[in-house]
Amino acid sequence: MKSPSRRVYRGKSPARLLAGIVAGVVLAAIILCASVFFGFRKYIVYTPDGLRLEVPWLEEPAEEQGEASP
Repeated sequence: MKSPSRRVYRGKSPARLLAGIVAGVVLAAIILCASVFFGFRKYIVYTPDGLRLEVPWLEEPAEEQGEASP
């Protein structure tokens, strides 16, 4: 005869569930930051003053300099 198993079923504890959710959020944040960094890499401009991010759709349109108002 088989002896009965001495294991007792224990469900997931709330702390373990919370740790899984936190780990998922941290992993998603890391992936988002890496994709933003590699996506905006072509807009990074190196100047003598330091790094600058020049994103075309966030810049204000330049006013034309040659025209004088009458």
